[in-house]
Amino acid sequence: MRKLIFLLTFALLLFHSPAFVFADACISLPLGQEREDCYQKILDTLGSQANTLAGQIAFYDTQIKLVLSKITQTEGQITSISSKIESLEQKLQDRSQLLEKQIVQTYKKGGLDPFEIFFSVNNFSDLLSQVKYLQTIQASNRKFLYDTQTVQTSYAQQKKLIEESRKRLQTQKTTLANLRADRDNLLRQTKNSEAIYQKLLEQARLEYEVIQKALIAGKKEGPVKKGDPIAIVGNSGYWAPDPRLGCSTGKHLHFEVRVNDDWVNTETYLKNTTDKWGLNIGSGNWDWPIKGTIGITQRYGKTDYSYVYKYSGGIHTGIDMVSNQDVVYAVADGTLYSYTGKCGPADLNIKYIDHGSGLKTLYLHVQ
Repeated sequence: MRKLIFLLTFALLLFHSPAFVFADACISLPLGQEREDCYQKILDTLGSQANTLAGQIAFYDTQIKLVLSKITQTEGQITSISSKIESLEQKLQDRSQLLEKQIVQTYKKGGLDPFEIFFSVNNFSDLLSQVKYLQTIQASNRKFLYDTQTVQTSYAQQKKLIEESRKRLQTQKTTLANLRADRDNLLRQTKNSEAIYQKLLEQARLEYEVIQKALIAGKKEGPVKKGDPIAIVGNSGYWAPDPRLGCSTGKHLHFEVRVNDDWVNTETYLKNTTDKWGLNIGSGNWDWPIKGTIGITQRYGKTDYSYVYKYSGGIHTGIDMVSNQDVVYAVADGTLYSYTGKCGPADLNIKYIDHGSGLKTLYLHVQ
């Protein structure tokens, strides 16, 4: 009985929470800025609730609704513009045919010999009428040409507008696909379990805390040169009795670059290479910290697993890599430091090198 009451209470809280009420309210608003603003307000509210699985899913769902609203609006704009283009095309076609006839008529009128006009009229009044008629035709033709140019300009503008709208639509559809993939990935990894989600967040938080402590309390080992061996790839931070309690999934090297203690895109510092799975990565001039046949298990930036890194805004702050060779090398000259800290029940070993001018490289999970 208690279990039934709990389930009913949970269902009421879930389906009657403010987020769901607000999201439904947005649907009744007209397409456009008003509805988008409504969804954005919900996202602003949900942003602080993403520390729960339900809050994160609601955040994704609202983002999806916002993008769907934009897609519907863009599709409507494309339909409207297409209709205008069809109308303008017909106008241009009609004007082209009419202009062709007028040119022929004007040519015929304009080709008359002035003496022929003079002698063909009965009196001076008729002569004036003929001249005024020709002037009227010429003025009408000039206006017709001006109006035709206006239609043509409008046609060109609408064509440009529809191309921009189609590009925007494609971007919106890509965003929608990514959001749905992120949502599905989150549900798949957590098995829709709040407990699993919280453990994943805790692992990431603990690892972050150890890194921050290392940068403050790391033990100075001394100067190193580029290419010097500094560690061995390991799995420190892994807790065998229950891997969910530690902060490592197994043997690998997490390599990270920081400038003034802020993480930066590690890939822009390392030389271009292709890993054993065919991934092309790197655009810098540093040698990689490990040699042999390298495999990248997680890149820098937004990845399938980076949603757990709340402290970094949901990006993976370095590169995770494995290799058939375990020696870790210094990527540049500097001063080497080491630190071991608790990551849950496990010990996490970190090496880092201070290269000067605020530049540091970090090497995690080493032996």
